[in-house]
Amino acid sequence: MDEPFRPRRIEQLTGAIRTIVDEVIDAFIDRCQCDAVQDFAIPIPVRIIADMLGIPRAMAPKIKEWSDAAVEPLGMMVSDERQIACAELLVEFQRYFKAELEARASEPRADLLTHIEQARDECGDGLSLPEKLSLCSQLMVAGNETTTNGLAAGIRRLIEHPDNVQALLNDDADHRQARAFANEVLRLESPVQGLFRIVSRDTELAGVKLPKGARVMLRFAAANRDPAKFTRPDALDAQRRNVGTHLAFGAGVHHCIGANLAREEMTQAFHILVRRVRDLAFAADRTDLHYHPSLVLRGLTRLPIKFAKVT
Repeated sequence: MDEPFRPRRIEQLTGAIRTIVDEVIDAFIDRCQCDAVQDFAIPIPVRIIADMLGIPRAMAPKIKEWSDAAVEPLGMMVSDERQIACAELLVEFQRYFKAELEARASEPRADLLTHIEQARDECGDGLSLPEKLSLCSQLMVAGNETTTNGLAAGIRRLIEHPDNVQALLNDDADHRQARAFANEVLRLESPVQGLFRIVSRDTELAGVKLPKGARVMLRFAAANRDPAKFTRPDALDAQRRNVGTHLAFGAGVHHCIGANLAREEMTQAFHILVRRVRDLAFAADRTDLHYHPSLVLRGLTRLPIKFAKVT
């Protein structure tokens, strides 16, 4: 599953990403205000992952609905009623993607669903249906949820730290400043705050004994503000020497397969946005900012903003 997310492939997608970003901005720019979550941060990654999966863009709202249903229970802070609703939505997702995978078996396309359908191990065996659906779910969720949270967080940070807007406007052809800003937002905000892991052997960490088999939650958000690793860890500094060394995408064998895609989406989105609007500001009281309840993810529920259109 590595090939579609290798740097060369992501580089080939840059033009399509930029087109989608411009289309999304076109839809709200004349109003000079929008909800940065609903109108900007959600549609960009959802459309991109829909295209990559080979799902019609008209299904984008449903993809978002299925994605929410997959991740909300992971946060362990949803009601029983919502748990049931999420389960029903996931059954709907499974039925839809089962039919799509069957269609790829008879008529392959240049998309991720075909890649999953045709995947074979070293023995030449294909994936089981549960394995295929699990991969589809992982790609669907990882392809939009965390990127949405990172984009919304980045806009908030641009409003609170406007000096970064000028830095982005002075960016070079390689968008190095936009990429550095995206990395610093990922470090500070850590869209995935932490994930559970199983201790593989008896060990001790900072004086705490961890027995083999124990379940622990690795808090990426805490590691990303470690003062031993980052100078002034609570400050946004896109010029810091080690700006790209955060753990927002995990590490090792658990490193996020879509990290290059997410980073490119954020880089292009910030680069284009500051060139099409100016005077970014909150359209509501800053204290009215709320986050989805979750122990795992960090994402704004809404972000009303206002701006002037660049003519």
